[in-house]
Amino acid sequence: MTESTERLAKLVLALSNSSALGDTVAATRSGRMDRCSGSSTLTSIASGRTGVASLLRDLVSIWSTKYATLCGSGFSDLLEAIGHGIAIERQTGPRTEVVWTGPTVAGSYLRATRQVVQDIIQSASSELLVVGYWIAGKGDVEGIINDVIDQVGDAVRRGVKVTLVLDRGEKGYGKNNRDTLLELWPPALELPKILTWAVPEQEKHLKLHAKVLVADRADALVTSANLTMHALDRNMEMGVRIIGNPAKLISEQFRLLGNSGVLVDFKL
Repeated sequence: MTESTERLAKLVLALSNSSALGDTVAATRSGRMDRCSGSSTLTSIASGRTGVASLLRDLVSIWSTKYATLCGSGFSDLLEAIGHGIAIERQTGPRTEVVWTGPTVAGSYLRATRQVVQDIIQSASSELLVVGYWIAGKGDVEGIINDVIDQVGDAVRRGVKVTLVLDRGEKGYGKNNRDTLLELWPPALELPKILTWAVPEQEKHLKLHAKVLVADRADALVTSANLTMHALDRNMEMGVRIIGNPAKLISEQFRLLGNSGVLVDFKL
């Protein structure tokens, strides 16, 4: 991509973000705006929006210097094509959302980790992957983790293929994650697949430290938060929710780890 092409694409993106691309295309197509338009014309097209007027000045500049051979209709077609490309990318490309546990501050509107974890689990219709380093036990006096495990159980009941990938190290009270899961699991309900990392004997210091949820290979949360009450409600934790192809890549990575024998059944 040439420098001028990249500059034009960025201008079209900025105009689209400012809800001014449609007016700009219409103005160039009708002849109201051309490569010689002055500030008064551009200010009028921008409807008084200073930022948009500045973008239009840059657009006229690049039109007159790099795309001078294009008439108004040709340049408007180019702008419209770039705009359609941006719209398609927004519809089909991955979407992200920053997720937060911790103190609330004025001006911040990040969604809570606890709520996003529950949303992803409850939305799963075919597959659910839960990867974690630490699951809290019944010492979670507020019942947050009990509720999360119940929701995973509900996913099993509605026919979702659930896989849990858990670190096997002791996590307190002489229990590991499998012990804790069994303690919290709904009575008489079939257990999901439970896997762990087959750490080589000579490298016992290694940990399965990832914290990930993926629903239907399409909706993922990658976070610093463990499945503990403090991590979901009180610590300072941050993550990113990803909707789109990267979520599929996350699921595929753990599938490959299982197929290759890196992940094995988490047995007693």
